[in-house]
Amino acid sequence: MKLGRIDFRWSYPDHPEALLLEIDSRKSQHMWQVCDGLKVGGYNLRRREIYLRPRFMFHLTRFLLKGSRISAMLCARLRAQNIGVVVASENHDVVIESKGLLASCRGKSGEQTHLFAEVTSLIPSLRFISVQHGQELRRFPAGRATSNVTLLCWGDWAVRNFPLFGRNERKFLSVGSLIDGLYQSVRPTTIEKDVEISFISTVKGTQWWGSEIGERRQGYEILAEHLARYTSENSLPIHVALTIDRDQFGPSDAELERSWFVNRFGPSVRFTNPSVMSGVPGVALSGRTEPSYVRERYATYYLCDRSNLTIGMTSSVLWESFGRGNKVLAVNFTDNPIYDFPISGIWSMRQPSYEQFAARMRQLLAMPQHDWLELTREARFDLVAYHEDAPPHVLINQHLRKVLDELR
Repeated sequence: MKLGRIDFRWSYPDHPEALLLEIDSRKSQHMWQVCDGLKVGGYNLRRREIYLRPRFMFHLTRFLLKGSRISAMLCARLRAQNIGVVVASENHDVVIESKGLLASCRGKSGEQTHLFAEVTSLIPSLRFISVQHGQELRRFPAGRATSNVTLLCWGDWAVRNFPLFGRNERKFLSVGSLIDGLYQSVRPTTIEKDVEISFISTVKGTQWWGSEIGERRQGYEILAEHLARYTSENSLPIHVALTIDRDQFGPSDAELERSWFVNRFGPSVRFTNPSVMSGVPGVALSGRTEPSYVRERYATYYLCDRSNLTIGMTSSVLWESFGRGNKVLAVNFTDNPIYDFPISGIWSMRQPSYEQFAARMRQLLAMPQHDWLELTREARFDLVAYHEDAPPHVLINQHLRKVLDELR
């Protein structure tokens, strides 16, 4: 039964030991892989479902008095079914206004907080496991309350530095990058370096092709100008790794992204095909060419592995490519340190002149791969850990299994 935006249900869909938080089911299949063999149920944060059961209604009422609607509905489901574990990708930790009914009745304004923090404050005994989704260099205000969340990070660098950035998770563990690890499980054993230079696209949405030019776009525009000049002066082709999901927002978005690069690099610029698993029509990964879900669009990863050098502003893709041993150059043309590559070295630059940029390009393009691997050995594993015998999805599954065993 549906009334407005709320679904009223007489029974629960399942009886799991843990809930996996989702926002868009098309983009959460990789998270389901880490739950393999476990009694985990899905919980869509966008749905408003009320279960007409006494325990649920009781807990929903008391949590609504203390917190936001989105937290109260989740916590009511957890308490009503005695579910003690929540799993989520960290990008689902949305900012919300924490304002319960008691505060509203007293005329108090709500305070902005993060979903994970509010949920764990409402149920302090909850075991909340968050999985690092992407690069993270944001700094948060000092003095934030610690939430009872364990963050499974990409590497030891994050374990050491995230607490210094004001992150409010209570515990940090290194497991590696989940999506990168899934890619490594299907990529070929050997990959020919048949692309000289690749460029990572971060061009998406009206903040890129609209009239207003923000800080990140301004820095990226300068980087594109420098790269276009260098490749033109040295008669080098450029291959762009397009964002993987523009076509899912509409054909116009995908076309606008391509046009952005054609306008700067000319008609000879080449692109990945994001709808193909490898990004190259006819080239299969582990016997497949069609991705089963959007996170299996490994076109950008595969292009980086094929490239002698990959250029971009710091991004998740550059972190992961660096971790896999590929040559990268991350360039920040802004004054903002959140756009710096996290570990300094010949692979990173801040506001270089064109002459400095060109000199670094020549140095890295000429560097033998074995010299690069030796130079970056410690930094690579520190930033993005990876063990062939225990890849990230296995380590995350083992951690979930351990937590569930402890609660049984």
